[in-house]
Amino acid sequence: MKLRTMALLGIVFVVVSGSSCATKKYVRNRVNERVTPLENRTGELEETSRRNTQEISRISRDVEEVRGRADRAQQAADRAASAAEQANTRVTGVEQSVSDLRGNLDKYTLQKTVTILFDVNKSDLTPEATSTLTQLASQIKDRNGFLLEIQGFASAEGDPEKNERLSQARSEAVKKYLADALNIPLFRMYILGFGTSRPVADNSTKEGRIQNRRVEVRLLSNNAIASPSR
Repeated sequence: MKLRTMALLGIVFVVVSGSSCATKKYVRNRVNERVTPLENRTGELEETSRRNTQEISRISRDVEEVRGRADRAQQAADRAASAAEQANTRVTGVEQSVSDLRGNLDKYTLQKTVTILFDVNKSDLTPEATSTLTQLASQIKDRNGFLLEIQGFASAEGDPEKNERLSQARSEAVKKYLADALNIPLFRMYILGFGTSRPVADNSTKEGRIQNRRVEVRLLSNNAIASPSR
């Protein structure tokens, strides 16, 4: 009887133990069935999040690049607009200057004429010539609205073409001295060489030829510009 009881208890223990192991395995399998899809889904979500982060970063870079191009385009447009405005201002100024010049073109009057004499076949200035030019320059110092018309001439003896060149060289010599030594602006001086034309005396006489070897410096003043008070 005792042995039978012990055998029965052993059988019950084995059955209970087997049943307990089967229950744990069942639970573990059920948990795995629930956890595995969740883990897979979590991985998918993490991958999607990673891709979204990369895409957001790319879009942000693209936006910044587009914004930079827009800023540069705006700056270029602003510079172009500024340049156009400056060009319009310059054009307006030039047009006004041309208009003023045309309006004042006939307002120049002859103030005085000085005559510079030269030796035969020479274009060098004599001491008397430099003294006369210095006196003229002192009268127009610090003045505006004046022009100097420098006309060169020659006497009739010799080659006509040579006399043409000589009259031009004499005008150039006067202009150079006025600019270099007396600081007269070049834009206020105009030179002309007339050769043997427009004689002021008889070329058949020595005295007449002396008078014809000359440069006439004509001082023209613009009436629209008042001279400074002295």
